[in-house]
Amino acid sequence: MKYVYILSNGPGELWDWARPVAYELVKNEIKPLLWLLPCQYASGMERACAELIPFHDVIGPYNWAKTFAEMRKAKDVGLVMQLGGDLIFGRFLSKTSGAKLFCYTYGKKRGLPKCSKVFTAYEVMARSIKGDGVCPHVIGDLVADSLKLNSVPFGGDELSPKGSSSSRRVAFFPGSRFSIRRKALPFLHEVYLYLKSVMDVEVVTLLSPFSLNDEVYAWKEAGLNPRRQPASTVLKGVDLALTQPGTNTLELLYLKVPTLVAVPYAFLSDIPFSGFKGALLRLPWIKGRVFDLLSRKRGMLSWPNKILGRELMPELVGDFTPKQIAEAMARFLKDDTWLKETSAYMDRFSPAKGASKKMVEEIKQCLV
Repeated sequence: MKYVYILSNGPGELWDWARPVAYELVKNEIKPLLWLLPCQYASGMERACAELIPFHDVIGPYNWAKTFAEMRKAKDVGLVMQLGGDLIFGRFLSKTSGAKLFCYTYGKKRGLPKCSKVFTAYEVMARSIKGDGVCPHVIGDLVADSLKLNSVPFGGDELSPKGSSSSRRVAFFPGSRFSIRRKALPFLHEVYLYLKSVMDVEVVTLLSPFSLNDEVYAWKEAGLNPRRQPASTVLKGVDLALTQPGTNTLELLYLKVPTLVAVPYAFLSDIPFSGFKGALLRLPWIKGRVFDLLSRKRGMLSWPNKILGRELMPELVGDFTPKQIAEAMARFLKDDTWLKETSAYMDRFSPAKGASKKMVEEIKQCLV
């Protein structure tokens, strides 16, 4: 029996990409095997969560050296499917096993020309990937498929109805990376306190399903109502979400929740860049110039805005304080016309579903 080796690294890729692919493979009587790659953003909960997904087996995570050493010993590799992480791993396993390498990505990355097939979600993404012999297949968004799967590692109480008919409910998305969530806790606490001082508002915070119990407790103590339940459940009744660029923005688009995308420089300073770029950005005067350049020439950051070619989700990029973020949220929360029109526009958008099914059809042809 040959296995489909799924290579994934970060928590977002595992939950939003690898999970729907695994379920579809099992549905087609193909055994998926997950290889967790080294990841600086890992929470330590990836393996425990992966064991709740129908993988035949879970390998790793190891350090780089042991990952390569173990890949030399891999057996019964029918196909390598890379879903996130450095393609050096997928290329190595493909070469040592003789199996073909497939990759799903939202953007261009080093090593794509070595892949037998490259998949992506939307045409706008395909245009950025195409070149150097790479012609990506547009199959839809795995995130849209992931939203249909309601299994999560942890349950939680149902959200209570809003306190009053005039109150607003906001949702905070602090992200899947622990280092960013740790920075976000005091920041978002201040945002909520100011917002609550100027209007009748309730909050719910969507934590990663990989969050540890101690972290959930800290967010609860801060009064930010943390949840690890599916977004489709938690976001019912939410009037406005605050998030950062990433797959969360696609989830919010599909669930039709008006959203602000914020990138305060206080968070960028904590993002761990690697290599020479990381060494340069540790110098404060260099980092400040880079951030100023980003603010002037960045273009649109969130995927919904790029896909639609318009700023459906307002983007706040700069040296914003919690008070300034809260003031922006208050303006949009008080604008009933904007909230209704944004939600209606999202309702007309048809998400690209069925990516996992199309991907598995391609895999089946390769395994024959």
